Amino acid sequence: MRSIDDGRVGQKARTRAALLEAARKLMAEGALVSVTSVADVAGISRATAYRYFSDPQTLTIEALLESRMQRTAAILAGSTDPRERVQRVRRFLFELTRDSEAQFRQYLARTMELWLDGQGKSVEMIRGGRRLPMYREALEPAAERLDAVALERLVMMLAATSGIESYIALKDVCRLDDAAADAIAEAVTDTILDGFLPRGD
Repeated sequence: MRSIDDGRVGQKARTRAALLEAARKLMAEGALVSVTSVADVAGISRATAYRYFSDPQTLTIEALLESRMQRTAAILAGSTDPRERVQRVRRFLFELTRDSEAQFRQYLARTMELWLDGQGKSVEMIRGGRRLPMYREALEPAAERLDAVALERLVMMLAATSGIESYIALKDVCRLDDAAADAIAEAVTDTILDGFLPRGD
């Protein structure tokens, strides 16, 4: 049975997706992208739109990045092994970050500024959190092997060690080339999975 919280999360995701779709439509038409114009096109109140996107720069960058996303089902197609599915998601996120590195760095910098401007308020509205549902879907075949608390903890650990933040750590802090960064990222993910889904079980 779905909880009220699950319904709210789903509604927030749909609202965000509608705003991003409206932004992409305006960009394709060569029209000015503003929070108010996007809200009007999406048929969403301006007050609601501003809770998700307080400035057009973040909205525009995220809309561009969203257009490069793939459906999780397509990424996982043909695989029922949870470890392989998780690594597919991790590889996709890593390659997406590399291919759109400039935009991801701009997006991260702007969301950091928004967090500072808001003194840490409304953090969940600043970031879309796409990794979480992707990893939850990847781990569906392992649902019977893990209780709900352990499964959600695994999702959080995987999300915390993939994407732009880990990419920057590997490239800027560790100063690794692409091949070495890929190898380390894969090893980190395998190590996390070993703690929840031991090989051979």
